[in-house]
Amino acid sequence: MEAETGELSVPGRTMLPDLIRVDGPARGWWTRAGLVSAAVVFLALGVVGWLLPVVTGIPFYVLGLLTLGMASRRMARRINSWERRLPQRLRVRLRPKRFRQGLGDARE
Repeated sequence: MEAETGELSVPGRTMLPDLIRVDGPARGWWTRAGLVSAAVVFLALGVVGWLLPVVTGIPFYVLGLLTLGMASRRMARRINSWERRLPQRLRVRLRPKRFRQGLGDARE
């Protein structure tokens, strides 16, 4: 059975929501412009981190992609499809701590 997110439900695996919401309200163009410019800054810092061995660039690449995903629905869908390919254990670790704590609780 296929879920709304395009993910197949597999017995024994918990269905996880998308990493970046696609169905939320549309953002204004000022907000989108700010998010895109922040993404460009993060990606530039990632390149600087790649060139200088003192600072690692990977966290800046991740922040840049997530910020770009918040600005563009198309990029959010692409990031969500990339994230669905990851192992379940890593996908759970990408979620906020409050979500991980509620994942194992059946009491609620």
